[in-house]
Amino acid sequence: MISFIILLRNMGHIIKILFKQEEQKALMIAVCFLLALGTVFYHNIEGMSYLDALYFSVVTLATIGYGDLYPVTTLGKLFSILYVFLGVGLLGAMIANCNRAFAEYHRQKRENSVKESVKKE
Repeated sequence: MISFIILLRNMGHIIKILFKQEEQKALMIAVCFLLALGTVFYHNIEGMSYLDALYFSVVTLATIGYGDLYPVTTLGKLFSILYVFLGVGLLGAMIANCNRAFAEYHRQKRENSVKESVKKE
């Protein structure tokens, strides 16, 4: 339980680092926009419920592809092809920024521990 609390505390610091980055904010907005676009498209063109359309959008962008839902119209299939290429690129950039935030957090943590050890001496 203690390790879980420490993990949550560390994640809080990393999220603060992420929200300081303008690039990360823009990527998160773009991903939210892309999910909304996919949800509306699949709802209107494929006739899915909004929840199913959102679920399909997330599963598609995450490249999971369970196969329980899939586009049946030609337009839906063409949109899905473009949607995957665009979405995977955006999610990849977001993951790269998260990795950068993890690295920055650990760098700051090391610097703080070095400063504390210098103060003790």
